[in-house]
Amino acid sequence: MKRQIDALTVSLREFIAQPDYPTLVLDGGDASLVFPVRILAALDRQDEDHYYLLFPEPCGSANVYLESILRSLAAQIEIFNAELAARQLKRWPEPPLEAGDSRQPPARRLEAMIRYMGRHLPGDDPIVWGLLPGELTDTAGYRALVGALLIPSGVPPWMERHRFLLRDQRAAPEIVPRLEQEKNDSVLIQDVELDGAQAMHELVATAQDAGLPAEERMQAFFQLAAVDHAFQRYPEALEKYGAIFNYYQSSGNQPMQALCLTSAGDTLLQVDRPEDALVRYQQSLAISVEDGNLPVMHAGTYGAGTACLRLGQDANAEGYLKHASDLAGKMNNPFSKCQAMEKLGIARYRQGKLNEAMDVWIKGKDLAKQFGDEARAQAILDHLITACQQAGLVQQQREHEREQASLAGGSARQPEPEGAAGA
Repeated sequence: MKRQIDALTVSLREFIAQPDYPTLVLDGGDASLVFPVRILAALDRQDEDHYYLLFPEPCGSANVYLESILRSLAAQIEIFNAELAARQLKRWPEPPLEAGDSRQPPARRLEAMIRYMGRHLPGDDPIVWGLLPGELTDTAGYRALVGALLIPSGVPPWMERHRFLLRDQRAAPEIVPRLEQEKNDSVLIQDVELDGAQAMHELVATAQDAGLPAEERMQAFFQLAAVDHAFQRYPEALEKYGAIFNYYQSSGNQPMQALCLTSAGDTLLQVDRPEDALVRYQQSLAISVEDGNLPVMHAGTYGAGTACLRLGQDANAEGYLKHASDLAGKMNNPFSKCQAMEKLGIARYRQGKLNEAMDVWIKGKDLAKQFGDEARAQAILDHLITACQQAGLVQQQREHEREQASLAGGSARQPEPEGAAGA
């Protein structure tokens, strides 16, 4: 795995450095695309000569993916403007109206923002766009979204400053076959599909190689722990997370300490040890709050809230899950926010707070629908229907049932929601 990742790192560096080809399509499945995203994030921390704009959010819908890109860019523009204001310099102008107009084709809205960023990011340093969704199911929509970046020949002036990293989905390709059929010689293609067995072999070899730097070995060890967890080898995963935590504690690496503790908590929940899991989540939070690490803080608060629900500590669960929802909002992650809001409603419902539970469920359901997370919206509607049924709210129950039937295409499903019925 190390050799494959090193080769991929070199290849990505070379693509970013060259001026002749603006677009590189990475061909692989969701699991393999994790690695180039991590490499680009590392390059962003190391490289002062380029701007990196990375968008690894899932693409179940191209429109939802575009909206997540626009929200992320808006947040980054605000950061730039705050720095300019602190130096008493002029703020950037507002983004083009075309970019925010949902009536425009998604590809045109994306192109408008690319042009805008190219004009206003200071200097002439290259801008690297990692348009690499971690999960890609709307392959046709994604291809339409990035279509303007798949130029058949020549490089238009507005693309010259940029490097675009796109992806295809190996299981249902939409981009690579067309490029090959069209004999497009302006777009580069790179295969990033990794051999699973070989990757595992190299991870083990890296972790066991005493001649390598300790940090590199620990990273491989952490990946092996995650594999153990995925394959339900929970005792082995816990043992590894403990050993890795001890190393990072001795080296003073607080973010990795917190991540190990959260991962251990997730593993303990899987083996039905919520009390022990809660302890690990609380230990993780003590570190991540001090360190100001929002993603790990979110994972810790959500995990702690889930553990408290398992333990029947509903008031504590409500507090943790409210924080998890707020943190997900700060990170512009509507999918995690909806997930936290669903469980927050359960915690409130169990305490007899019917109106507050229904309020957060309705808001969570509407947010899930807005961002195309229909499965989450359906699950929250299950809770709302059961709660209305038990409270005798007949009219509201019927409204939610009609909404669920419409969302499901006419076949509403009403499984008993966990934690609501019989609470």
